[in-house]
Amino acid sequence: MADPRPRVSLLRFGAPGPYVVSVLIAGLLWLPIRLWERDGSAQAAVVETGLNAVIWGFAFFFALSRFGKPRPAEADRVAAWAVAETALRRGEPPADEAGRAAVADNLSAIRRGALFGAAGGVVLLGPLTVLAIRAGSELAAAGLGIVLAAVLAEAVRTGRRERRLRAALASVQGG
Repeated sequence: MADPRPRVSLLRFGAPGPYVVSVLIAGLLWLPIRLWERDGSAQAAVVETGLNAVIWGFAFFFALSRFGKPRPAEADRVAAWAVAETALRRGEPPADEAGRAAVADNLSAIRRGALFGAAGGVVLLGPLTVLAIRAGSELAAAGLGIVLAAVLAEAVRTGRRERRLRAALASVQGG
């Protein structure tokens, strides 16, 4: 029998915040393994860890968002988050008052996710890109740079959508 509960991210932040957290978790898990495997260069081990983290970050993000089931006690919060994500994608607030209240409650989490994703992406992926260049791995540096650019682009896109939705919500609510 299918589970009627909606599937949502356990990390309730706007994009790309959950992905950056997933990359961080994956990197922390891979770093000891790579340092143990490599007897020589710690720099090369860290670059390899960064590449593994970027790849496995997608898997962690997918697993958290696809298979993470919220507790039944959080049903209202989960439903409110789903309404806010839908309104963000559509770019317009819901027609009903309860939906607008749910969106208003979650707009700050969406903004935090965009800011955290941008800042975390720069702090995490920027130095890894520079380290990859210094280690002589231009292909790894290019890959990490592309992921950093994608994270920043998604953060900008989410931030713009959040501002537009906040303005539309204010005009609908009369404020």
